[in-house]
Amino acid sequence: MNSRLINLAGVLLLVSGGLCLSSTDNSSADSVSQSRLTIYLPRDIAVESDTLTLGKIAVITGEEALVSKASDIELGKISTAGQVITIDRSLILSRLACSGIPACNPVLTGAEKISVKRTATVIKAGSIVESASSFLANSVKEQSIARWELVRGPADVTLPAQSSNVELVGRLVSRNTNGQAVTEVGIIADGKQIETRQVIFRPKYNIHRAVTVAGVKEGTALTADNTKIENVISDTPEPTNWATPYGLIANHNLQVGTVVGSNMAKSPLPPVVIERNQNVVIRIERAGLIVTVTGKAMEKGRLGECIKVKNIDSQRVILAKVNEDGTVEPVF
Repeated sequence: MNSRLINLAGVLLLVSGGLCLSSTDNSSADSVSQSRLTIYLPRDIAVESDTLTLGKIAVITGEEALVSKASDIELGKISTAGQVITIDRSLILSRLACSGIPACNPVLTGAEKISVKRTATVIKAGSIVESASSFLANSVKEQSIARWELVRGPADVTLPAQSSNVELVGRLVSRNTNGQAVTEVGIIADGKQIETRQVIFRPKYNIHRAVTVAGVKEGTALTADNTKIENVISDTPEPTNWATPYGLIANHNLQVGTVVGSNMAKSPLPPVVIERNQNVVIRIERAGLIVTVTGKAMEKGRLGECIKVKNIDSQRVILAKVNEDGTVEPVF
């Protein structure tokens, strides 16, 4: 019984295997060769259209009518530029069978799978950033800005294959209170804007700073001998009232290499013009009339300070401002 089943199975195999060989039983080997398709599958390929057919992704040879029929078999679509899809042999054989070409007919050679992508124009992120940076350099004229530093850039942009005459056009969207510049780069192809990408920069500023080149003791003046001025790049702009600190007095000891901040030095005290108990002239000038009386300084006075002065005639104590010439002027 088992041997009969085995023999029956063998007959079935021979019959099924002969289905694709029946034509060779009734025709010459040359005829079989001419009616058989040979399909070469590359490993990678790029196509220009979004609809994929077998003829676009493979090299097909054989009988002209069969080649034409097989070439028109659709294998799917690529929805976006740059998208990659994979097509394997089983899908191709299935589509051939659905089109009336039996799976035993074609001879498949080459790769087991094909990676197919649509031909596209890729605008690199670096090119977009460069375009935005160039636009800023040419349009924002601020002498204090040394350069623009990228904060946030775009990804690459993939355009359709048919895009041509591509140009990048930048524009300024806004400037934040911290100086950041928000730009937008338009990607134009054939005179039409296809995409836009935003690029954000922050400014880097040219500034001056004072750095000690020698130790400076508290109460000592900053000079060109113990302090140098450097030109550096900074995240913040230089204060509008910045000036060289030469002549300022150190508030505390400063080590070599210290960047002198605004709170590290102060203006020197004005000279003492009037000593305590010194006789002074109290000068009053009103509407072209000048009145002077003698007074006595109740305290030491520096230029521009207000001190107490006693009027010798009236013995009245008043508050008076010290003038450069040693006189005092009542403060009313």
